[in-house]
Amino acid sequence: MSTDLEEALAGVLADHERGLLARAVVVAEVFDEEGERSLSILTTPGVMEWDALGLCRYGVLSVEGPAAAYFAGGDL
Repeated sequence: MSTDLEEALAGVLADHERGLLARAVVVAEVFDEEGERSLSILTTPGVMEWDALGLCRYGVLSVEGPAAAYFAGGDL
């Protein structure tokens, strides 16, 4: 499955001229057959746990800053 993920992401990035995929972590909310929600964490092949954590943390920080500025009225 991680190879399928890598191929799909690489294709999407190429289609939108975003660059060459090196590594990826995908956090997805999924619904099972009973409608129960859960989070699914998928990585491209070879991503170590500490790399996945670093990529996720960097992503969180890149979202937190602009969101905080927005909610503070741009006064940060």
